[in-house]
Amino acid sequence: MAVHCPSCQRPVPAEQINIQRMAALCAACGSVFEIVIPRAKAKRRKVERPPALRLLSDEPLHLAFRTNFRLDKNENFQASASMGGVFSLVALLMTGLYLEGDLPVFLPLIFAALACVALYSLATIVYNTTQIRLDSEAIHIARGPLPSFTRPRQISLEGVDSFSADETAASQREGYDTPRYHIRAHYADGARRLVIGDLTEDYAEYIAGQLNRRLRDEDEQIAQRLSDDWDDGRAESAEESRPDDKQIFA
Repeated sequence: MAVHCPSCQRPVPAEQINIQRMAALCAACGSVFEIVIPRAKAKRRKVERPPALRLLSDEPLHLAFRTNFRLDKNENFQASASMGGVFSLVALLMTGLYLEGDLPVFLPLIFAALACVALYSLATIVYNTTQIRLDSEAIHIARGPLPSFTRPRQISLEGVDSFSADETAASQREGYDTPRYHIRAHYADGARRLVIGDLTEDYAEYIAGQLNRRLRDEDEQIAQRLSDDWDDGRAESAEESRPDDKQIFA
């Protein structure tokens, strides 16, 4: 990244830049100035919060929602319901055969256990909520309150430039009746990372917008702290001569 002096607009060589203090010295005109590196801002239209998406806390941000697809369109729900029904029926049939003495007891027990697992998975889809919490260091994503097969995730904010809501490749390819979106974190080095997937457009746009707003607020707070520190440092060295003040770039 090229740094130019705000006074004379000339480029400042790397050896005249102090990264630790986010300051630079222009060798051409002698100006000492603060370096501000703004993040790229995601351009997103303002989206109203979907009624079923709960804002549990604004500061720090804490969102919660149940599955935002119709259950008859949710593949996980359909698969769990189908397997739960099939395993339950097979378990009942095998229990009858066991009572007649035609089967060993472990076979109906196995299918009963499989039915319980499928039905429990069904319960976590219907009852559990997705929790999204954002603090100054990371995004925390978990499903609860029932223990879930989905492990909690944590995504560090270090290096994140912005968040976006993008339609999934499968949704574009298959032309889903209800398009599905992923929220991704974009990093300064060009990398991308999935934050949360398979949301409807209104949920994805709203959540991405909230994350971007918090990211910008954090940037402004950091910039303000840097500015305050810079002003304090200048005040402390106000009586010192300019050559001494420039020794930080030696």
